[in-house]
Amino acid sequence: LRTFKDAHSDTVYGIDFSADGKLIASASADKFVKVFNVATGDFVRAYEGHTHHVMDVSWKGDGTTLASAGADNAIKVWNAETGEQSRTISTYTKQVTSLSFIGLEDDFISCSGDKRVFRHKAANGGTVREFKGCPDYVYCSATTADGKIVAAGCEDGILRIWNGADGKEIAAFTPAK
Repeated sequence: LRTFKDAHSDTVYGIDFSADGKLIASASADKFVKVFNVATGDFVRAYEGHTHHVMDVSWKGDGTTLASAGADNAIKVWNAETGEQSRTISTYTKQVTSLSFIGLEDDFISCSGDKRVFRHKAANGGTVREFKGCPDYVYCSATTADGKIVAAGCEDGILRIWNGADGKEIAAFTPAK
């Protein structure tokens, strides 16, 4: 339906639609987050500040904020309308591989190659909770829209599921042999 020509100059690692479906954000190895109008394909804005690949991007449910995950071990929080960087969150010691906002909340779930999964507050960068149990690199994380369930996929092949409210592991799905 739509082609976004010359969107990035390198590999695209993450994409996310705004909640209203009007905009799409993309994260790339070219160190940029870019936003495009879905209906027209027009470029809207670029967000620059990562010093290494941008691995993922997520919209806050109300469309006011974007968060990006970087191979520079940092999470960047952006004002979606102005493109201004609000803050840098430097909790991780290895690349941040994935993140996702929790619905309309100011919180998001993120994970990293340093075995950790966190819930952070975008407004102040603070850590709300850590979800423990991954023994190695964490490639991806996700949450339900209400934040009650958090999941992460780890290098050991196990999909771990936690209670979002207290961080306790609910289930671990091991790979078939």
